[in-house]
Amino acid sequence: MAARVTITLPEDVLDRLDTIAREEGVARSEVVREAAAHYLTAHATRAEADARKHAVDDGIVWLEGLAMSGSAAPGVDSLAVLRELRGDEAAGTPLEHDGRRSERRR
Repeated sequence: MAARVTITLPEDVLDRLDTIAREEGVARSEVVREAAAHYLTAHATRAEADARKHAVDDGIVWLEGLAMSGSAAPGVDSLAVLRELRGDEAAGTPLEHDGRRSERRR
């Protein structure tokens, strides 16, 4: 279902939209719909990237705390643990921690 929307745009933006619509052979509203869809996709992508960055930052803080506490398990690759925390596909198989297998986040 589509809804009708009224918006106000600067003349130069409207001129650019009309030029693109003419070049593409589509209606102005199609150009606006496509631009809005691209904007929404970019916004979601930025939000996902921010969430991943926060997860990595949290992992780094956790690893630093573990290293400072002296309780890090010998032989545990901290980079592999960080990759596991952020869900990096390059992490490989689930890691062994204290004799237990951890599940990778998906």
